[in-house]
Amino acid sequence: MEEGKKKKRVSYKSEYLKTKEELESKKKELESVQKKLSSAEEKIKYLEKDLASADKEAEEYLDYLKRLKAEFENYKKRMAKERESMRKLAVEDLIKQLLPVMDNLERAIISAGQSKDICALVEGVKMTLEELRGVLKRQGLQEIKAEGEEFNPYLHEAVMQVELDKFPDNLVVEEMRKGYKLNDKVLRPAMVKVNKKVNKAKNEDS
Repeated sequence: MEEGKKKKRVSYKSEYLKTKEELESKKKELESVQKKLSSAEEKIKYLEKDLASADKEAEEYLDYLKRLKAEFENYKKRMAKERESMRKLAVEDLIKQLLPVMDNLERAIISAGQSKDICALVEGVKMTLEELRGVLKRQGLQEIKAEGEEFNPYLHEAVMQVELDKFPDNLVVEEMRKGYKLNDKVLRPAMVKVNKKVNKAKNEDS
């Protein structure tokens, strides 16, 4: 009997120790989980704080972009007004320079009705034309050289072709309408007659 009781006590003690060890292990696991949970909560708080800071920064950037856009729109409007003002001033200046030319033409017309001196009338018109050319030249207008020049498709418009032995091939032999450039930009090409030599040997073969 005593032996049996002793064995039972040993068995109970062994189970107790085993259970105690399991409880200690579970306790450690629980503490580990609590630490991880606490760490996760700290990270969540940090992320929430970081997110709030990012939201605030995004709002500031958005406000800045809105202000920048408004400033750019105002700048475009201001530049458009300045360009329009400069255009009007340029037109006004050109008209002021052309008014004396118009005055001279009107005087020439009046003189033509009062005088039979055609030579004087022609001379007056020539002077007026030179005055007009001077005004336009000051604005940057230039005549395109044509007659005697090599044909240039960017400056000349060939409306006729001739075949003359006394002129080299591709030479402008006659200007039929003047061409003009404004500040190196072609306003209209000169209408020209161009010398084009046909290959005689090629014609004979054909």
